[in-house]
Amino acid sequence: MMKEKVLLFNGLDIYPRLAYQLEQDCNICKMYKSKMTYIISESNQKHYAIAIPFVDDENLLFQVRSDKLDRQPGDICFPGGAVEDGETPEEAVRRELSEELLLSKEQIELQEETSLLVSDSAIIHCFPCRIFNYTGSFSREEVAEVFLAPISFFETSPAKVYTVDWEPVFPSDFPFDKIHGGRNYGWRPRKSRIRFYEYGGRVIWGMTARIIENYVRSTRKK
Repeated sequence: MMKEKVLLFNGLDIYPRLAYQLEQDCNICKMYKSKMTYIISESNQKHYAIAIPFVDDENLLFQVRSDKLDRQPGDICFPGGAVEDGETPEEAVRRELSEELLLSKEQIELQEETSLLVSDSAIIHCFPCRIFNYTGSFSREEVAEVFLAPISFFETSPAKVYTVDWEPVFPSDFPFDKIHGGRNYGWRPRKSRIRFYEYGGRVIWGMTARIIENYVRSTRKK
């Protein structure tokens, strides 16, 4: 499961050319990662840490978010959550695995962080891991159910990708008079590519689908 760390950029409106190159060419990614010392981010960007959990060499573990949750109830995702004050991403992902799947530390074999997914609102640290002696436990406060899917399915079944166009909505006091061209300024159009997998009647989409796609693609390059 180990693979070389890559940087995966989602904020195409902020880093359009660099994002495309980093995502399409792993060699360019290697070149850039040695020169970047930090990510220029907004103050409202939160750090999250997620696991890409295997229960054996073939099967990934997914969880369905509880309907009790305020954010994204019912969505399929990997275990993970926000990095709390004073935590490292590695500490955060271990805590989330314990809280959400009720695992002991002895059941978790965490691998090196392999990728970052950067969006306008979040920086997501991704950690492949192996879970030992898993018996199907989970916290019903956060998780509705769990299920397994073979990594071979994602290796042989490409995600369906839909391109969404986003239009800027400006506040009423936006200072167009300070911009050359004013209201006619040539804003770069923003597009998002949203991915979907369907497995066993379940829909895995959005950032989780993108993380899977990147994991599969970078593993194949090894």
